[in-house]
Amino acid sequence: MLAYFRAVSIVLFGSVYYRQLPYDILGPFASRIFPLLLLVALVGGGLGIANEKKWGFRLAVSAALYSVVATLWIGIRYNFELGFLLRLMFDLVLVVLLLHPQSKEYRRIWFS
Repeated sequence: MLAYFRAVSIVLFGSVYYRQLPYDILGPFASRIFPLLLLVALVGGGLGIANEKKWGFRLAVSAALYSVVATLWIGIRYNFELGFLLRLMFDLVLVVLLLHPQSKEYRRIWFS
């Protein structure tokens, strides 16, 4: 559910946070594609987890880790403000919930 929430927040509040990292590393074209890929990965990962698919879990974890890295990149590059801390909190909560031992136990039971 949190993956869906993060995807909706990207659509509603913009994807500026997720554009700077690919822009600095790969250039302007990548900065337009990466937020769309993140959006697709979050929604696809949520759907995959809901349908008990291994690829859904992997997709959600990779999208959550990219979100944390991109948010930290923008926070370190610019200033730390309330919006940054709020985004970072939701990104870290998603990573922690996906990688928590009870989530791993759930994955071991249902995805095997």
